[in-house]
Amino acid sequence: MEFPTFVYRCPGPHFGPLGTTYGTLDVDSQDALDAALADGWHLTLSEAAEAFLRGHEPVPAAVATEQDDDAPPTRDEMLEQAKRIGLKVDRRWSDETLLDAIVRRMKEQEQST
Repeated sequence: MEFPTFVYRCPGPHFGPLGTTYGTLDVDSQDALDAALADGWHLTLSEAAEAFLRGHEPVPAAVATEQDDDAPPTRDEMLEQAKRIGLKVDRRWSDETLLDAIVRRMKEQEQST
């Protein structure tokens, strides 16, 4: 593996696959990578999202190919995520307000586990 590289964890400040949010961590050595993986970070964004949705952390697997989605989330994607996490949404909320509420709820859920 080449360093530096990123590892991923859900939830976080960025919208990711499967209606989740994610964060990244830059690692610059094998020791730092091993420590990050032991702390719940993942080699791929898809692994991090799947682990979050399953509610447990899997053993890290080989790096899989994935498509990058740098586009901001659509309103429908945000509403679907809000539904998944049990967030009651006021339809008058702006996209920014909705996104902030989703991120807050996901952080609350992460802290309670």
